[in-house]
Amino acid sequence: MKASVLIVDDETRMLELLSMILEPEFSVTVTSCSREALHLFRSRSFDLCLLDIMMPGMEGRELLRQLRKEQTDLPVIFLSARSDLEDRVEGLELGADDYITKPFEPMELVARIHAVLRRTRKRGQKQEGLANGLHIDWARREVWHGGEEIKLTPIEFDLLRTLAQHPKQAFPREQLLEKVWGFDYYGDARTVDTHIKNLRTKLRQAGLREEVIQTVWGFGYKWGVM
Repeated sequence: MKASVLIVDDETRMLELLSMILEPEFSVTVTSCSREALHLFRSRSFDLCLLDIMMPGMEGRELLRQLRKEQTDLPVIFLSARSDLEDRVEGLELGADDYITKPFEPMELVARIHAVLRRTRKRGQKQEGLANGLHIDWARREVWHGGEEIKLTPIEFDLLRTLAQHPKQAFPREQLLEKVWGFDYYGDARTVDTHIKNLRTKLRQAGLREEVIQTVWGFGYKWGVM
């Protein structure tokens, strides 16, 4: 399966050029609007973002700051006409995984995207320890407890991941619908309740003694040991 890349750039010709270069190797989504990009981040999963810095409205650096508050692990490569050392250092210090200046060589761009994906996939393959001996392998989409794998459906895993990666943050049901099912899903918010119930049951059956998914009454759910 091709890695999915979101390209954010306000220049139509640049979006066309980048799409032409990257589509043979990656699954490409493009947008010229930072706020639309933020909506895409919240509603879909991407393997990497190629992000222009100078854009109207919310510029790339501010978009990256917002993204890092919500999704710390998504690889981001800045693409900018600004080549000063100070600009490159600032971009990397903000949390970008690489910084490529325009104009660029197409082969180098593709190679550096692959390099960032290799680094971040190795990072993502590490198991993360959560509550009461619960471990998640994000890359393999596996959940373990007491040496036994907990078999989850794709929806259950995505719900668990969304909550576990943002401990103590309360999510309304509507936001979980958008993040897990997608922004174009028209199901009822009670769908979330059903899947949370099933997920809790599987976690209890696996031996977790404490409820790691808390109900925020009248609002939604959050991750945290009670």
